[in-house]
Amino acid sequence: MNKLLIAVLGFACLTVFGAFEGSDSTQCDTNALKDKSRKAMEPYKFDAAKLMKISTRGTEYMKEIEVPLFAGENYRFVFNAEALKSSIGIDIYNKDKDSKHRKLLFSSKEAGADKKEYVWEYSKSTKVYVDYVIPAGENGSFNGCLLFMVGYK
Repeated sequence: MNKLLIAVLGFACLTVFGAFEGSDSTQCDTNALKDKSRKAMEPYKFDAAKLMKISTRGTEYMKEIEVPLFAGENYRFVFNAEALKSSIGIDIYNKDKDSKHRKLLFSSKEAGADKKEYVWEYSKSTKVYVDYVIPAGENGSFNGCLLFMVGYK
């Protein structure tokens, strides 16, 4: 009886969460974003991609991801923001947000507010930290998707 109840509850949760996921993902054509970004990646070899679904909060907030890099490689980072309703900031640093001595390596602000695709190249063997700055908006409102892709040569 317990196994049946758990199975029914699990299926119900998947159905409910799937309904919410489906409504957001219809606004983001993942394959089109990846295809366009792969073109911007050339002649670098594709290594990894991450699709982020961005929601707003009542206040601006920041999300940071760490990207490990290896010695002897040249890297190209591609950010495709075409599926976002409003622009977000993309900043890349050499150290994490808690470091007092971090240096800004790239900022999407330098490219202009109307740009939807950003390409950045880097060749040092270290970690970099990508900070996404999401502007304030209606709390929990879906802002769209951002694709981050990295390649090497």
